[in-house]
Amino acid sequence: MGKIFNRGNNMRKYLLPVAGLALLAASNGAFAASATSNFNVSVTVTAGCTISATPLNFGSFAGSIPAGTTNTSTVTVGCTSGVPYALSFAAGSVLANATATMVNGAANIPASLTVSTTGATGTGANTTATINGTIVAAQLFPAAGTYTVAQAIYVNY
Repeated sequence: MGKIFNRGNNMRKYLLPVAGLALLAASNGAFAASATSNFNVSVTVTAGCTISATPLNFGSFAGSIPAGTTNTSTVTVGCTSGVPYALSFAAGSVLANATATMVNGAANIPASLTVSTTGATGTGANTTATINGTIVAAQLFPAAGTYTVAQAIYVNY
């Protein structure tokens, strides 16, 4: 008799999980109908641009700086795709030329600045342009030291 009793307990061990799975399967079929609704998912992109430029350094000179000394800098612009923009040395202006007056105390050295691209259209990726700098007039024996100026460049869009 002990063996018959054990078989029943073993059988119950297997029947309970199977019965639970059967009830779960039956309850999943209880949802026989459904309804649907659509909703909008959106994002708004406004026109925008970013700009950065590398330093423009004319180098080091002993004594005098010759007329026509040049060097370049790179300006990186990123604008929303399709947005027209202009690079300028003045906000709101499309004029690209400027005079950067580098100063060392009371002494100064002027340089002419131009940018290779004054107008373009945003591509959605960064693009580059060249800033050209020229020390137009010879600087005969200026005071020793480092001459600097913080020059702004703008992307107007």
